[in-house]
This record gives sequence, C-alpha cells and structure tokens, in this order.
Amino acid sequence: MVDVRVATAEGFGEACLKALLDAVRDRDHPVIGLPTGNTPVALYERLAAAAHAGEVDISSWRPFAIDEYGGPRDHRCSNRVFFSKHWATIPGAAAVEQFDPGAQDIERECRRMGAALERAGGLTVSLLGIGMNGHLAFNEPGSAADSTVRRMELREETRRSAAACWGEDAPHWGLTLGLRELLGAERVIVMANGTSKAAIVAAAVEKPASVDLPASLSVRRHGTAWILDEAAASGLRG
Repeated sequence: MVDVRVATAEGFGEACLKALLDAVRDRDHPVIGLPTGNTPVALYERLAAAAHAGEVDISSWRPFAIDEYGGPRDHRCSNRVFFSKHWATIPGAAAVEQFDPGAQDIERECRRMGAALERAGGLTVSLLGIGMNGHLAFNEPGSAADSTVRRMELREETRRSAAACWGEDAPHWGLTLGLRELLGAERVIVMANGTSKAAIVAAAVEKPASVDLPASLSVRRHGTAWILDEAAASGLRG
C-alpha cells in the first residue's frame, strides 16, 4: 500500500511539516536530508513560523544538503544561497553540511561528503522533491538503486528547470547524494505540488518501479510517504 497524503494548496506546507515532525519524533539528534527548489519552500516557511512561535525546537537536528549545482558556490541560484535564505533564518537551525562544487578534486569532495554522512549515522529522514523526469536530488534516470555520492551529468529536462533561475548559465552537472544514501534513510518524504508535477507523480506512484524513473524506487519502500497538493495528485487514478 502506497502512503499518499493529499492536501490543499494552502495546507501543503503544514502537511509536509506534520510528516517531518512525525518522522523525527522521539529522535534526539535526527539527521535530515534537505532539498531545494520551489516545492519545499512552503515547508521551510511553516517550520520557521513554528520555531519562532516556540512550537518546534530544531537545534539538535543535523542537516545535510542532498545535492548542489556544478556552478559558482555563491551564485544566487546555488543551493548554498537557497539554504542561507530558507534554512539559516529558522531559529535554532544548525549549519547545513554542503557540497563544494568549487573543490579542486571533485571525487575527493564526494568522498568527504559521504564520510561526513556516514559519521553522522546516515539519514534519519530524506526530504525529497521529484524532478520533471522523475529524478531524486540529482539522481537522473538510469541511476542504480545502490548509487552513492557522486558527480552527475544533468539531463536536459533538469537544466531547463534550472534555467528558470540560472538562465543560459544553467549548469551541466551537479553533486548529489546517491539513491543508497537517500532511500536508505529511516523515513523518506517525497513532496510535490502544482499541476506540472501531476503526470510524473502518477507515473512514479502507479507504474512498476524502474531505474528509468528514480522516484518510483521509493514508492513501495517501507517508511516512505508522498505528500501532494491536490494539483500534483490530480493524475492519480485512486
């Protein structure tokens, strides 16, 4: 049975927050894989409001970026800058462990990030968006279920999405946690909102699991929840 939860557009951020807080309940030092992009903004805004109100204390959480673009690390469209706006401003938020796309030795940088996550005990929760081609983080179609932290060439669909911010400078590559790290988390939360995601959500949830659609590999994994708004869920048959 697939755990699909559908919220209104207005209630999407709250539904994502509830799923996250349920996933970390009774965990003293949860390790959280954090996504970027438009989809999780409502979650971060709702989490910030709850933290400001004293309803949530995230000071013991250890956050990890799940990916980063292969562009200037301080570019306004980088994930590093995204986190400075949407995560670092949350009361009690610890600094995000992040990739450095400017590292001289990219393979060594990937090993460093993988080792840091291993020392932390692996992910307690993977927070994930779903790309227009079904990617998770930058695990593009064809990524093996046991793929690990690595440099990844970005598909054209991914670059088109990135171009909304990057323009013609959209990077051709990125750094990403692998599916082994992401789907090996204790809990996986896949988030999607908007009509543009309806078709890919339906394909991932309802078609047989395949490496050609990485998000589908999460569907029947125990401990995975899909949080959708009504528009993103509109292509589902059930």
